[in-house]
Amino acid sequence: EEETNKDVYAPFYAMAPFVHPNNMVIGGWDINEANLAEATARAQVLEPDLQRQLKPLLEKITPLPSYYHPDYIASNQADRANNCLQGTKSEILAILRSDIKRFKEENQLEKVVILWTANTERFTNIDNTVHLYSADLMKAIEKDHQEISPSTLFAVASILEGCIFINGSPQNTLIPAVVELAEEKSLELDHDVCQK
Repeated sequence: EEETNKDVYAPFYAMAPFVHPNNMVIGGWDINEANLAEATARAQVLEPDLQRQLKPLLEKITPLPSYYHPDYIASNQADRANNCLQGTKSEILAILRSDIKRFKEENQLEKVVILWTANTERFTNIDNTVHLYSADLMKAIEKDHQEISPSTLFAVASILEGCIFINGSPQNTLIPAVVELAEEKSLELDHDVCQK
């Protein structure tokens, strides 16, 4: 084919089996109540012109309250933590699961993907009686054990709701107990599909 030296625009969904962007619904949690347009302006990560173009869409998206555990993130986050869940870890896990179910039902979604992009947490101090096996982790959540990170609770909620969980920060969220829980849930889902 003859070279024209013209730019060619080809969206990813046209070249590979990606979901069309118009079929995606974005939502989430944050410890700050600012809508995504305000949060984007505060973060100053996107180019100003892109922020301007996205503002009408982003200002409609407000975050659900999230789990704030000051022991796990930098102390400079305390000033912006005005949208936080209250309760024990077990109660917070139930709220996160309910949020996921409601989001999926209200938006009539086939699949939900949870992407952890919150502040990097300190590493969890591994306790062999809590973090190695899924049953021990679930008992520790019930007992409101101190050494269970927010990202771990989100991972557990995602797994229990059959969602994909992507850890986008470099902490040790995917402790052995979380991996085991995911494997157990995957086997359970495979079994349910085979029974149908």
